[in-house]
Amino acid sequence: MHHLVIGEGQIGRALIERTLADGDTVTVLRRTPQQLAPGVRRVTGDVLDPSALAEASEGAEAIHAGFHSVYDARVWRRELPPRERAVLDVAAERGVPVVFPESLYGFQGEASDLTEGAAPSPRDAKGEVRIDLLAQRRAHPARTLSVVASDLIGPTAVGTGSAVASALLIEPALARSRPIIFGDPAAPHTLTHIPDLAAAMLHTARHAERLTAAAGDAVLHAPSAPARTQRELLTEIAALTGHRPRRPLRVPRLAVRAAASVNTFARELHGISGLWYAPCVMRPGILELEESLVPTNWEEAVRQTVERARSAQEADVQKGSGAAPVSVQP
Repeated sequence: MHHLVIGEGQIGRALIERTLADGDTVTVLRRTPQQLAPGVRRVTGDVLDPSALAEASEGAEAIHAGFHSVYDARVWRRELPPRERAVLDVAAERGVPVVFPESLYGFQGEASDLTEGAAPSPRDAKGEVRIDLLAQRRAHPARTLSVVASDLIGPTAVGTGSAVASALLIEPALARSRPIIFGDPAAPHTLTHIPDLAAAMLHTARHAERLTAAAGDAVLHAPSAPARTQRELLTEIAALTGHRPRRPLRVPRLAVRAAASVNTFARELHGISGLWYAPCVMRPGILELEESLVPTNWEEAVRQTVERARSAQEADVQKGSGAAPVSVQP
């Protein structure tokens, strides 16, 4: 099967790796040129450039829309709907499915025990944008599948700054800096392993007609290990490294709320704070219960992320730009 992957961030890179490992072929559409890797066809351009999108989608049997935008709800509302429409239009024209990675933002009100198929329950502007995007997909004639994931963990999350567990806990702990706890350290929080999300997206693409049935649209939960707490995550890091992380810095919810009025990033964090200062548990859905996709166990997902963070920091040290990383126990 030939896949078009749009975007090459933490999800796109995992998709490309898994696609090639499965023996499929892949075209990557990205805004900036990148060195050609074996087995990957690359097209440079933007989804809003009709010629670039047409060239990239030539021969594609499924499209994976992994692009995103600046972490600001106002930018999302302006940029994401037209970008998704462009992809949907091409998919409908070519008769191929589009698979989207989706967040919990639109379901924040039900996130303490989120079951697949729950009604939308956004609690901030970002969540409202996500629900509008889901509605646009549902109304479009293209066949669409949205795979919902919680906060991401995994090797390709390292260094992106966009995955809370990696950026605030794992990477600082490995660098002997103070980890930062955003949220309640004792609240269970589902983490989705990015390789599992990639596997789920490829599975839905290959079985799109069956999974969407007559509706032509499906919103499915990515297979994810049972929820654990940030406190347990710090304990696991200590077990893997043999080194207890420094005492974490806890961010009070009131501090985030106060900063939200003067700082864009704080405002956006405050908007999704309900996912972190309370339980956030994503229950298994069809992909696990009926399609037999099995998530990576929590300990192994953490180990892979820690190992990647250690390797990245070791490379920085060799370049003279970072502190010596903590070794990881086998």
